[in-house]
Amino acid sequence: MASLGKIPVFAGEDYAYWKVRMRVFLQSMGAEVWEITKNQAYEVLAVRTTPLQVSEHEANAKAVNALFAGVSRAEFSRVQGFQEAHKVWTCLENYHEGTPQVKARLFETHRREYENFTQGPGESIGDMFSRFQSIVNKVNANRSADALEYTEHEKALKLLYTLDLSMWDLKVNTIIESASYETLTVNELFSKLKATEVDNQTRAKLNGAPLSKSHRSCDWPRWNEL
Repeated sequence: MASLGKIPVFAGEDYAYWKVRMRVFLQSMGAEVWEITKNQAYEVLAVRTTPLQVSEHEANAKAVNALFAGVSRAEFSRVQGFQEAHKVWTCLENYHEGTPQVKARLFETHRREYENFTQGPGESIGDMFSRFQSIVNKVNANRSADALEYTEHEKALKLLYTLDLSMWDLKVNTIIESASYETLTVNELFSKLKATEVDNQTRAKLNGAPLSKSHRSCDWPRWNEL
């Protein structure tokens, strides 16, 4: 069997990052391991008499072992009394993210942040996109199971229409009138805007003009690390 890699360890900080990594780690152990971790109805049986009961028991044992190994001693003290993986997972989730009621309030707060998002004065394209993705991540982290995620096209249009028109009016109109407007994605929009930003930066250097913050060089934000 191939190595699963090192178990991600949570020491009390950046729970959202650990949660994603641990979910993927559990999934890599087998579909049944992740499924038992999310199965709220599962209870450890003292006696297993059917193949299904044995299979579920083994999957749960693997999940609990991984979860216990993936937390620090301080975090372990919160969950050490649980036998079922879903109870360990839910306990950590509720403690670090809040109960469903708290998450619902946070969802509304971050959704309003999303709806009210605009480019800051002199904000570079890279900084703007990074700040936007941070808000999207918070919305998704607190989104209920029945709430729809924003599509790539919806996010691209949101970014497009929140640009500072005193600097981007011509580019915005060009994109709106282009053939790719109806299928525009976040990555495509970034590429278009970044190319213009670099062109402006180059012209400013050639003309000896000082660069505004929005025209300084910046890298494409690493979405998965936000």
